[in-house]
Amino acid sequence: MKKFFLMVLAVVTLAGLMVISGCKKKETYTVTFNANGGIGTMTEQTFTEGEAQALTRNAFTYDGHTFSGWNTVQSGSGASYTDGQTITATADMTLYAQWERNTAIVTFNANGGTGEMTPQTFTIGVAQALSTNSFTRENCIFLGWNTVQDGSGATYSEMQEITIEENITLYAQWMIPTGQQGGHYYVDLGLPSGTLWATCNVGAVNPTDYGDYFAWGETAIKEKYDWTTYRYCNGDRRYLTKYCNNGSYGYNGFTDELTTLEASDDVATVNWGVDWRMPKCNELEELNDYCTVIWTTQNGVNGRMFTGPNGNSIFLPAAGFRSSVSLSNVGVRAYYWSSSLYVDEPCQAKYLNFISPKCEVGQLNRFIGFSVRPVLIENN
Repeated sequence: MKKFFLMVLAVVTLAGLMVISGCKKKETYTVTFNANGGIGTMTEQTFTEGEAQALTRNAFTYDGHTFSGWNTVQSGSGASYTDGQTITATADMTLYAQWERNTAIVTFNANGGTGEMTPQTFTIGVAQALSTNSFTRENCIFLGWNTVQDGSGATYSEMQEITIEENITLYAQWMIPTGQQGGHYYVDLGLPSGTLWATCNVGAVNPTDYGDYFAWGETAIKEKYDWTTYRYCNGDRRYLTKYCNNGSYGYNGFTDELTTLEASDDVATVNWGVDWRMPKCNELEELNDYCTVIWTTQNGVNGRMFTGPNGNSIFLPAAGFRSSVSLSNVGVRAYYWSSSLYVDEPCQAKYLNFISPKCEVGQLNRFIGFSVRPVLIENN
């Protein structure tokens, strides 16, 4: 009887152990959320083993981006989940927010011109080239784009690569010439002398082109700019053969008392025709003294905008200069010849010089290659 009782007790105990074993406590797993470049906070989420549960909705933000879901790998190469998706967790894991850049629209405004341009879609934060300008404006020259209609905002050149963060409108900027002579445009700036200034440098097609570089009194470009190649001397600044008012600078004491370039040595007249010439020194001084002068960028080119008393403007690009075989200071500085000799030292001539903080008339050696901005002979 005792033996039987012990056997029954053993069976009951074993059955009890089996029941206890079948009620084992379930595991829990933690899901952590990572903003992956965004900002904000999200509380860890606890999942019970074997039980389906919806993921907590995303609360992170990322300026300029749209949330696109979760991924088990930061780069997005792992398992992906949608926002609020119901899942069954099998282990602790971190979910990384995935983001897509937003888009923004650039709208083009003809600003007095005509034609059509399709708005351009940009991915925010990604550099992209602007569309080619297709607007036209009668008798006007396209200079570039500006974020403000009057040109006082940020400037962009045609097809420049830009990065934007929001929708913007770009306004076409135009130079409005007063007229045209011999195939070249000019502008009346309302100056006291009535001088009419060309819109482009000699050798240029557009106002923002640098054009060609000329030694003073020469009418063609060349490879090397120094005294050995200069047309009107015998290899040295004190051996001048033309435009010399001081015998100590002339070859064998030569003088001719010429202090202004003759038409045959005036690169504007020779290249553009008899209606055009190089400006005199006093005309460069008048341009600087009577205009509002600002350092600016037009169509991606640095330079000076000269706005006359009547509100009309011309742009002189910072084209630099040529000396020997080198081109220097492009985009930083500019040098524009006058037709006037520097009589105190005739190996030099007068020119307009500017860098970003200042603009002034000075003098330098005649052999150096400078830019030339012509004036119309009419009314001068």
